Amino acid sequence: MNENNIRQRIIEAGRERFFATGFSKVTMDELVGELGISKKTMYKHFPSKDELVDAITDWQMIHVASRVKEIVNSPIGFIERNHNLWSFIGEMYSRISKQYRDDMRRFRPDLWKRIEEFGRERLFDTATKLIDEGIKVGVFRKDVNKDILVIIYVSAVQAVLNAEVLSQHSFSAKEAFDEILRVVFDGTLTDDARREYRAICCPPDKDETRLK
Repeated sequence: MNENNIRQRIIEAGRERFFATGFSKVTMDELVGELGISKKTMYKHFPSKDELVDAITDWQMIHVASRVKEIVNSPIGFIERNHNLWSFIGEMYSRISKQYRDDMRRFRPDLWKRIEEFGRERLFDTATKLIDEGIKVGVFRKDVNKDILVIIYVSAVQAVLNAEVLSQHSFSAKEAFDEILRVVFDGTLTDDARREYRAICCPPDKDETRLK
């Protein structure tokens, strides 16, 4: 296995472990044992846990940006692209535990600020472009104010996905994302577009999964 593959294995293993349990209590020795590599190999690629956290963050941002671009530019219909996009973002958020967020805020506030700025800018940019397209193809009601819609949606996402908010409720980040999108779309899509969206994201057998 070449050096790039080893480095990528370390990043992916660290990401899965850190996202699930936080990184403050996970030691580099534990990761060495899980990966079946030597300490020398680990520290050759990542001399410290901070450097591994940095690399994981960089990789995750590249992955998210690439996947968002792929979904937005896919040849499927507008409604389905929206559903796929926000489902992906919801899944990404749902993989990040409260412990990881707490660790980032406490031990790496510089990196957490960068992550928040990336998410906010990416969310605003993508939401604005998709709403512009939706207006052009006629899926949004004509009386909808695009700028207000973007603010409402992004603000709702940021508020509900706050770690403290989620910790007080039984629903997951993925469920929160789905419900926010359903509420926003129910109030802004045309009748035909709303029916199409519901057929894609909320068929009758999924009604029981909606937030109460």
